[in-house]
Amino acid sequence: MGKAQCFGVRHVDLTCSDNDNGCKVLAHGMRDRTCREYCSEHGLPCIGAWEDLRDDCDVKETLTCDQTVPGTHDLICECLPAWDPTPREVAPREEAPREAAPPSEVPRSRLVWSDDFDGDRLDSSKWSIVSGGGGFGNNERQYYSHHAIRVGGGMLRITAQCEEYKNHHFTSAKVQTKHLADWGPGHRVEVRARLPQGKGTWPAIWMLPTDSSYGGWPRSGEIDIVEAVGCTRGKVYGTVHTQAYNHMKNTEKYNTLHTDVGQWHTYAIEWTASDIKWFVDDQVYHSFDHRSGGSEKWPFDRSFFLILNLAVGGSWGGKCVGGSPSCSSHNEFGHRQIMEVDFARVYAL
Repeated sequence: MGKAQCFGVRHVDLTCSDNDNGCKVLAHGMRDRTCREYCSEHGLPCIGAWEDLRDDCDVKETLTCDQTVPGTHDLICECLPAWDPTPREVAPREEAPREAAPPSEVPRSRLVWSDDFDGDRLDSSKWSIVSGGGGFGNNERQYYSHHAIRVGGGMLRITAQCEEYKNHHFTSAKVQTKHLADWGPGHRVEVRARLPQGKGTWPAIWMLPTDSSYGGWPRSGEIDIVEAVGCTRGKVYGTVHTQAYNHMKNTEKYNTLHTDVGQWHTYAIEWTASDIKWFVDDQVYHSFDHRSGGSEKWPFDRSFFLILNLAVGGSWGGKCVGGSPSCSSHNEFGHRQIMEVDFARVYAL
């Protein structure tokens, strides 16, 4: 593939890339400018942004590509290098059998865990089913039940619908690998899925710590491999939550990518001791670096388990429909909303 072509990138004080595959620079003239604007100026997508500590590529604070820092003239910006000029917009992928999917260009090492959903029921040696309701801290409206799960034809389907069940008006499902399988730094986790788009839907592929070594949420961390909400259609989110960075403080560390979530995509993270990177179809669009500050900023040195779920409404998923979607609107829950998963795989890097 060759080395990254950062030549021609202007306003550079230092090159911060630690290998030949990055275009990460300390850029000056960044007062009131974002790294997305900086990268776009050179025809490149932004995949990372940081506030510099001492004009020496040391990170003071991780930012999103759309953040500015008042009074700061220098920012560390990472642009997707010129040997991979993939546009910011991810082209929709036509539905196709698994074997017809294009081969990945991202290097993988050893497959350590997988589920291709080839049976006629959920594999209980790999997944447990979560049952319950009550909002889950987000004013969600669904009751999670096993009857919202179907496995067949090499696919897991989670269906959310209007249904009166145990004092809830909606049913859906949530499955997890907790106490069955978990992983820490040094792994790539990827899930191929097709997500619903109706207003009030909130599908997620995410990870939580097996043991709350640093305390209750968010002290022990959360990794959101992908979230999508029908209220912001055509956009996916990759996020981490920690004690220092979480949505309660409006400090959560995330980035977004515009794509058609109703098409098949492979959502992934690569997690090492030094950073976490987010991918859609092998296009990296977000990264979060290990930094000083202890577990409040980086609790990601422990094992986490995988979760697949489809929430209904709530403080984020239902923000455009008054918290609860309509059971008669065609664009909301007038039809069943289905999250489909083709496979889940974990590789040792």
